[in-house]
Amino acid sequence: MPRIVYLTLIVLLVVSAIPAYAEDEFQNIPFFYPLVTRRPVIERELELKVLHDKGRDGRSTEVTGAIEWPLLPRWQVELEVPLIFASPAQGRDAGGIGDLRLENKVAVWNSIDHSAQLAVGMEARFPTGSARRGLGGEATVEPFVTGGIAFGPVDILADIAWEFNINAHVKGPQEQELGAGVAAAYILHRNFAPLLELRTVTLTRAAADDALRHRTRVSVIPGFNARLLPRTTLRMGVELPVTDARRSDYVLHAGFVWEF
Repeated sequence: MPRIVYLTLIVLLVVSAIPAYAEDEFQNIPFFYPLVTRRPVIERELELKVLHDKGRDGRSTEVTGAIEWPLLPRWQVELEVPLIFASPAQGRDAGGIGDLRLENKVAVWNSIDHSAQLAVGMEARFPTGSARRGLGGEATVEPFVTGGIAFGPVDILADIAWEFNINAHVKGPQEQELGAGVAAAYILHRNFAPLLELRTVTLTRAAADDALRHRTRVSVIPGFNARLLPRTTLRMGVELPVTDARRSDYVLHAGFVWEF
């Protein structure tokens, strides 16, 4: 990839953090952990995520280690390092590192009285995975907005993001996707919360022969949060498509978070 593309990624990430500012204190709203929807929370934690995807083209399992770190009270960066194990329906199995992800997130507003919070940010994906072996190879930028509010024992989160592929070597139109979702959880007990998410993804730009071009994929994701140990959360669920526009038959999501 040309050096100018890397410079563009760095500039976009820095620009996304401009609203962050140093202040003496900032109090987060302690929302639950959704499976796909982004949280508007500024986090300091280590996380291990597992995603198993089964579709017509085969199966893949992605194991991702992540660290989230606040550089300022309202500004957090996150680095994700995925390992992918792909088993295509046709071809050889493959395994190795996938595309690294670097995210900036800034909390731009919150209200303790109303248990509400809003954040904006930008995620960049670097093509460290092998496209030839089906392990990634995409360079993208994805600005997003995420917010949440609590009504008694019910937390509601929502986000919207637009992903742009910026690979220099891609022939034809570079893909763009608009994704949005809402997630709700009922805090049944301080250590357990069932949750449900609704996701939509629309491929707004793609090759003319792409069957999903200009179609919206819709899925539901039932799951739960469980606190097994102090300052830890286990989350699990399954993503199920509800329309004919789909890339997967189902996706299993799991994650374990340690707050420190």
